[in-house]
Amino acid sequence: MKIFNSRLFQTLNTVVDLFLLNFLWFITSLPLITFFPATAALFGVVRKRIIQNETDGMFKNFFAMFKENFKQSSILSVLWTVIGIFLLFDYRLIQPESSIFHLVLYIILVIGILLFCSITIYLFPIMVHFELNWNWVIRNAFFFSLMNPVLTILLLVIVGVCFTLIYLYPITILFLGSFTAYAVYYLCQIWFNQVLDLKKSNRNLR
Repeated sequence: MKIFNSRLFQTLNTVVDLFLLNFLWFITSLPLITFFPATAALFGVVRKRIIQNETDGMFKNFFAMFKENFKQSSILSVLWTVIGIFLLFDYRLIQPESSIFHLVLYIILVIGILLFCSITIYLFPIMVHFELNWNWVIRNAFFFSLMNPVLTILLLVIVGVCFTLIYLYPITILFLGSFTAYAVYYLCQIWFNQVLDLKKSNRNLR
């Protein structure tokens, strides 16, 4: 019974912390230009909870991660906004039914959008898991998205469901963000560890 109560308490404590974490993320994302630093801080706190099992100092950790990743995530936010606007503009401009050439361009564009979304999902987990420059964050996000397509599709579905629920029921943004980040990072962390273990084993064989 004590074990059950302990597990129940830990579960409830985690849920409450995720609600509070989501509130922090939501408030600090409101200016929009701080969305990337706030999301990096969100994933950073989630990482500390999953890997290091830290349950204390959530507010302090959040703002520390916000400050730590501000410059790098701000550079990424500018670059990613420009690419996103470019893809959206082309998507609205190209009419696939007008000609074969436009149809081919449309197919290439859709593939590009899917790749863009896939890379985006890995950006924040990689940013907080590894100590890399912003250009290496993008490169690794690109390679990780291609190396495990099953995981990438699963992550796309998870994030897609999250955005759909927020679009249909805007109130869900008050708690869905942190829970989605938890699920995304948990799955990414398993994949990162597998890749690192594989690299270590290859080095040992040499």
